[in-house]
Amino acid sequence: MTKNNEKKKTAAVLVRDIFVSCVVVAKADTENLSDYVQGLSDILRNHYTNYEIIVVDNGVVEKEIHKLTDCLLRLPCIRIIRLAQHFKYDTALFAGLEVSIGDFVCTLDPSIDPANSVPSLIESNEGKDVVQGVSEVPIKGAKIGRRLFYWYNRRYIGIDIPLNATYLASYSRRAVNSLTQTTRSQRHIRHLARRVGYAYETFPYQPTKDISSQKKLKTGFIEALEIAISYSTHPLRFVTWLGLTASMINAAYAIYVVVLNLVGDTVAEGWTTTSLQLSLMFFVLFIILVIISEYIGRILMESYKDPHYYITDELTSSVALADTERRNITK
Repeated sequence: MTKNNEKKKTAAVLVRDIFVSCVVVAKADTENLSDYVQGLSDILRNHYTNYEIIVVDNGVVEKEIHKLTDCLLRLPCIRIIRLAQHFKYDTALFAGLEVSIGDFVCTLDPSIDPANSVPSLIESNEGKDVVQGVSEVPIKGAKIGRRLFYWYNRRYIGIDIPLNATYLASYSRRAVNSLTQTTRSQRHIRHLARRVGYAYETFPYQPTKDISSQKKLKTGFIEALEIAISYSTHPLRFVTWLGLTASMINAAYAIYVVVLNLVGDTVAEGWTTTSLQLSLMFFVLFIILVIISEYIGRILMESYKDPHYYITDELTSSVALADTERRNITK
């Protein structure tokens, strides 16, 4: 046996007979997207018999799209999903998950996630249904808010998300099927991945650059409120106890007023406490109205049957299969 034949045999052993899908969500600030896809394609081709790369265009600049379109002529198994407008990152991610067909599906952010992490992710994914990437470098910005929110998730919603969790992840086919069956209007992949209840594992890794929180305080607060209301009734239960406590205080105050009228010499006393009591009651009532209105708004949104996103175009490589000799039907 010649050396060349030995090398080919060794390479054939390394290539695994599984189907891997990679969902790459690209944003307006994504640079060198075609180079990233080229490197990812080389890695997948050297490790798996069948694979696909699904690039979700979530507002990518036209220059990057033109370069990526050129890759379709020379790289196999690439699909570009162009969204009609810029959507939330989770929404764009689900657009890729819902069209993926692989046995294992990896999600990557080309700005920070190294392409060479996919084989290790897949290896871990074969033992667990969900593998969550966790940055070894702390995420900059809004540390106190993030810690407080993740503590609330663990304590009251029952969802434990690592502090430095990113969107780098890998899911088994049954996990993807469960995630994409969700019809709620607000879908957050990292929360749903824990909620489905499948075996879960973290994957520490080194991002290609330091991660900074891109969410403003207002955006982060609104998203936290959406998650708390969408995935738990705890805020409503809190309002229930708050209203009950306020009513008991009000009842006790009423008893106090009766006793004061029976044993007191004057009735004009208590104007200050009465004013404070009224202010407190109105404060509690308005808090209740705010939270109830959020739930009513969420119910209204859930009643809509509009699609989560719109696709304007879908482009594919000239070669759709990595293993062109494989057939679906055998004799």
